[in-house]
Amino acid sequence: MADEQTQEVEQQTEPQGEEKPRTDWKAEARKWENLAKKGKAAEEELAKLKEAQMTEQEKANARADKAEAELAAIKAENERMLAARDWSSKEGVPLELLEFCKSDDMEAFCKAFKANQMQVHAAAPAAFTRVVRDGGKTDPKAAFAAFAQEAFK
Repeated sequence: MADEQTQEVEQQTEPQGEEKPRTDWKAEARKWENLAKKGKAAEEELAKLKEAQMTEQEKANARADKAEAELAAIKAENERMLAARDWSSKEGVPLELLEFCKSDDMEAFCKAFKANQMQVHAAAPAAFTRVVRDGGKTDPKAAFAAFAQEAFK
């Protein structure tokens, strides 16, 4: 039904007297999908042939190279996490925020975090500080909404 409506609209929009060859897009898509599948299958077959032709020494070397790359990635991640822990303890920034920073960006992030934290605390209205001081007797959601509205005008 939708195809009939589409054909009717296409017929109405085409200039009369000129016949353009129509492209069967579904057939084109199927053709390219089949070519991609054949290419993928050929790639996998070639990889299997190369692996079969490798000697045991070459296979061991390939496994060792892969293991070394994985070890290097783990070491780099460990170093990044140690740096995050150091920056967190030194600057007082929560570790959870530094976990996703690159090692090179941690110092800049800590400075920006501390600068923004000071601005928010400086702009805190009396209503929000009252909630903190009165032991939570005032509705914290309402007080925080008022604080956020006032602080981020």
